[in-house]
Amino acid sequence: MASSKCPKCEDKNSTFELVLKENIRGTNKKMYFVQCVACGTVVGVTDYFDIPAILERFANKLNIDLLD
Repeated sequence: MASSKCPKCEDKNSTFELVLKENIRGTNKKMYFVQCVACGTVVGVTDYFDIPAILERFANKLNIDLLD
C-alpha cells in the first residue's frame, strides 16, 4: 500500500496532524485541518462536530433504533 506524502515536502515527510481552527475568515464554524507536521501544508479539512456520533446519542436517548 502506498503511504501518504505531503505535496510540498514530498518524500521528506509523511506525518500529519489534526489541528482545530476556530478563526476561519467568513464563518463562525470550527473545523479540523489535516496538515503536514513539518511545514503545515493543509491536505484535508473535516467538520468539528462528529454528526453520526451526535445522532446516535440522540437516538439512544429517544430509544430509536437507527438500523430499522
